[in-house]
Amino acid sequence: MTGIPASFSPIQLHNRLNRPVWIGLKMARRGTRQLVMLSAGEESAARLSKNFETFVGQIVREFKLDPEQTDFVELRQESSDSCESDTEAHNWYRWHAHWVGSAPVECKAEPVTSDGARSYLETILTRNTAAA
Repeated sequence: MTGIPASFSPIQLHNRLNRPVWIGLKMARRGTRQLVMLSAGEESAARLSKNFETFVGQIVREFKLDPEQTDFVELRQESSDSCESDTEAHNWYRWHAHWVGSAPVECKAEPVTSDGARSYLETILTRNTAAA
């Protein structure tokens, strides 16, 4: 559970092997749409990528979300390996899924490249509201 950003609430989910893991979660609403932000913290982004279907299915059921009205984004933290700086960069990824009931299938992530979308996500990230 290392490195989950402070603005995220840790939530324990079960991965595809049914093992408990901790993921950072933050939720926000805009109109009729629900935004769910996820982060694996300093853990490998592969943890979230390999288990996305399993994790978001659990989140949709636990929080009684309408998957068709919910957007999922992932915050990936990447450490800089340069000797000159120990800064940590982060990138946003928007997840797309085809839903069959509360089960996501055909999940894909794409980087958020729009400056406006990145700015909006950064604003939500820094809000002092409860994550879950």
